[in-house]
Amino acid sequence: MALQNCSMIFPVVAHFADLPEPTGPYTVATRTSCWTDSAHDETFTETIDFRRIVVQVWYPIDGPGQGPQKYYIDNPELRLPALSKQLRLPVTLFRHFDKVKTNSYTSKPDQALRTKFPVILFSHGLSGMRFQNTALMEELASQGYVVFAADHSYAANVTIFEDGETAQYRAGKRRITKGSQLEDIDLSQIAILVNDLRFMADMICINKPDPLLVDLPYDSQIIGLMGHSLGGAAILNALAVDNRFQAAMVLDGWYIPIPDDVIAQGVHQPVFHLGQKEWTDRFNYQLMDQFFLHSQGPIYKLLIPQTQHTDFTDMPLFTPFSLYIGYTESRDPEWLDNLLRRNTVAFFDTYLKGSDPLTLRNTILSEPQTNGYIFIP
Repeated sequence: MALQNCSMIFPVVAHFADLPEPTGPYTVATRTSCWTDSAHDETFTETIDFRRIVVQVWYPIDGPGQGPQKYYIDNPELRLPALSKQLRLPVTLFRHFDKVKTNSYTSKPDQALRTKFPVILFSHGLSGMRFQNTALMEELASQGYVVFAADHSYAANVTIFEDGETAQYRAGKRRITKGSQLEDIDLSQIAILVNDLRFMADMICINKPDPLLVDLPYDSQIIGLMGHSLGGAAILNALAVDNRFQAAMVLDGWYIPIPDDVIAQGVHQPVFHLGQKEWTDRFNYQLMDQFFLHSQGPIYKLLIPQTQHTDFTDMPLFTPFSLYIGYTESRDPEWLDNLLRRNTVAFFDTYLKGSDPLTLRNTILSEPQTNGYIFIP
């Protein structure tokens, strides 16, 4: 009954806001495509077929964008009911969400930049979305990065392919493979996400004439990673098995699914964990500390009080209603958004662009009301 009442007052008291503008010198463009990984079978389907993922890229362009700003939500007739189901809220609460605008545009052929920028690959968590951190993607693109993100099919809230087919969230419902019975609940799926990231890197490094990649101003030799929740575990696992990835930004990462051998050996590349002060499951941060203890590269950690898991996505930027019903905890989303932007850009500037590490150090240590940790062996 309370949610039914909320659905009546929600459009009046909590209008969905557009995303805040990026602060960098470049205009941001975006495009989307569907990629097929012919090296991996899709184990979530009943028939033998190849894995498909929907990939989006945000990138800097020269001059103003073409046409109106892009909407945050694509295919709202399919995506909004899926979000409603995930959040267990009436779909009427989301009736204006499809009107939220981003700061990304379509680019024209003559807007390609000759400068080559570092690449960042983003990985979302269970039931997340490729564009769930668009504000941060746009900030990075405006500062001179080319950012790719994929809907991890069947682990995403919903994946909508170009042909109209959909992949609904089905974690733990893969079919039997190679005659062995998989667990009924397979939450981690970490190997699938890692394979997606490595496949994306293959596509980018091979530089085939794929429509998504044409005229993108990226340097395929410089690749960083960013991930939220399970995506944070996936990018750290990817660091451990693929030397093409040079640094990782973890947004409130879920460390429990990381394989024991990866926890035990750590990684040699720089890692920055930025998340809530405490998890309900304290074992998560115990594993994080073990992983950091065994790692050889520079380690940065910034813990933010009065936040929870979804505060490290775009959710708190849209409406204060998410705070009222307990889906977010930050009472100053603008402050948190600026903190995320500052530290993420400073980290990647240091380890993908060669900026002075002292800038990153000063940025972390100057953040008020936070707990910062820096270890550089």
